[in-house]
Amino acid sequence: MRLASGNRRFRQSHVSLYSAILMYHDRASCQNPFRVSRRELMKHSAIRSYATYHKCMGELIANGLIEYEPSYHPNLASRVTLLNNNGEL
Repeated sequence: MRLASGNRRFRQSHVSLYSAILMYHDRASCQNPFRVSRRELMKHSAIRSYATYHKCMGELIANGLIEYEPSYHPNLASRVTLLNNNGEL
């Protein structure tokens, strides 16, 4: 997994969050982008702190692994796009 092997700044929380994102991407029939809620990602990545979740999500975005469009609507999940190694769709 490129995430864990090449970057010492990524910790277990980054890897578990990215794994949860991959799981939901698979559940969405590998569609890009796909919708998933913060609550579900936090649950499946075992992240309990909102601060840790947002820090990890921001670092995944900054490193070109995902694009993330948060939903501020309580009944609409956020939109996540997995990017390839070049930061492209």
